Amino acid sequence: MSNLATQPRSLGAPRLHFEEVINADPITVRETILQIMERLQHEFPSQSEGVISTEIVLAEVLNNISEHSYQASNLGDVTISVLCTDDMISIETRDFGVPMPGLSPPDSELEEIPMDVEDLPEGGFGWFFIRSLSSHLEYRRTGTQNIFCVQIPTASAEQNDLA
Repeated sequence: MSNLATQPRSLGAPRLHFEEVINADPITVRETILQIMERLQHEFPSQSEGVISTEIVLAEVLNNISEHSYQASNLGDVTISVLCTDDMISIETRDFGVPMPGLSPPDSELEEIPMDVEDLPEGGFGWFFIRSLSSHLEYRRTGTQNIFCVQIPTASAEQNDLA
């Protein structure tokens, strides 16, 4: 794991660590997300905001790897590492698919959304969700490997201010 994932920017002892290598196929991705979410909900029962945010971010990141990095071939492995402290969930993914265009995550600007539901685009919201739900993200290409790290607060800023 990178320094980012092993040393979250928040203070506190790690409460949960999960690491697994999976195939990038949609069924395995979905099963892995469910497994991680079950463990997070058990560990953080009162912090649903951060847990729900983590589920959305995990789904977007893993689906991006499956669909774009491995170009929907389902022929690649992904290493997923999750490390949690009292106030932060750090996720790191590693894959050997194609690099992100421009070697950086896409911008998260939303295009103007049409008013008619039937005119809504199929995609284009993922990076907006990832960026808006995380407190920090990092991508790098090392050799033939993509490494993506993201941190998600488990409590809102208001809850932290009250502590």
